Amino acid sequence: MLTDRKQKILKAIVEGYIQTGEPVGSKTLLSETGIDVSPATVRNDMADLTTRGYLFQPHTSAGRAPSQKGMRYYVDNLMSPVTPPERVRDYIDAKLSAAADTPEQLLREAAKLLSDYTGYAAVTTTPPSGDARVHRLHFIGTGRHTVMVVLVTSSGMVRSKLFRSNFVVTNEVLEILRETLNKALSGVPLSQINKPFMQTVAASFTELFLVIPQALTAIMEIAASAQVVQLCLSGETKLLFAPEVDPVTSRGILGFLSDTEQVAKLLLSQKSSLCAYLGTECRRAELLTAAVICARYEIEGTTAGAVALFGPGRMDFADAMGAVNYISQSVGDLLSEMVDL
Repeated sequence: MLTDRKQKILKAIVEGYIQTGEPVGSKTLLSETGIDVSPATVRNDMADLTTRGYLFQPHTSAGRAPSQKGMRYYVDNLMSPVTPPERVRDYIDAKLSAAADTPEQLLREAAKLLSDYTGYAAVTTTPPSGDARVHRLHFIGTGRHTVMVVLVTSSGMVRSKLFRSNFVVTNEVLEILRETLNKALSGVPLSQINKPFMQTVAASFTELFLVIPQALTAIMEIAASAQVVQLCLSGETKLLFAPEVDPVTSRGILGFLSDTEQVAKLLLSQKSSLCAYLGTECRRAELLTAAVICARYEIEGTTAGAVALFGPGRMDFADAMGAVNYISQSVGDLLSEMVDL
């Protein structure tokens, strides 16, 4: 554990480096931190932090910059996520609420908002499927002859699809669909919902032949798509123009984001509600100079998908982690409301 003075020095160096991208010298530290010690003492503390691996000296006469170990210590011990200002939260809430017609639309808007706020690449994911089963089906009338079916899985996945009804959609028709199909499909593994299975289900509802087939087809299609984790990406090209993102970092992130399977694997492997991967912690060569901030959102108390930010290793972690955390919680709340429809 570092002494209070060394923590203060490390914090000032990290934050100075985040702002400028330049090493921080002892004179700058003394003027900005107000530490009441001699320049020699500060230099000795900086030398000790360097020896212990928290800082490095790019050039002999230069100041110090934080190493990955120093950044890790800063993120874990010296900073706290900063929630976006009230006016920004109000804007985010309004935009997310307006996009909450479907889970897919909500996740796309969440990625866009996070990227616009931070200037980096943002990703949202649907929950992992695993051995997911049908938990609940909702049917919502969207027109005189159209219905939206919402599939909620045991893993917290929420997927939806519109289908056309041969009957005029009334509350009675919706209630028949809800009661009948939940009874038939609740608890069924998604992997078993295929054409032969659905034909068997349809055959058991001969008196509802004109109502059921279109609904079963829609359910079969979204059950298939729900077994594949899907990503919503936004702001990838922002990395090419952000002044603090060097070409190596931007190319690495863009290359990694093109591999959907590996992105999902990285983001869904972490269990904590909010975390930051720094450089080598990502275990990907493309991300050695990058940072990834990730939060898992919850649906009705169950850990589900992820909201994440990909940016440079010297991003403003306090602001970025606060934004990721706030949007993740908002997404979880809105998806939980959809589940309760």
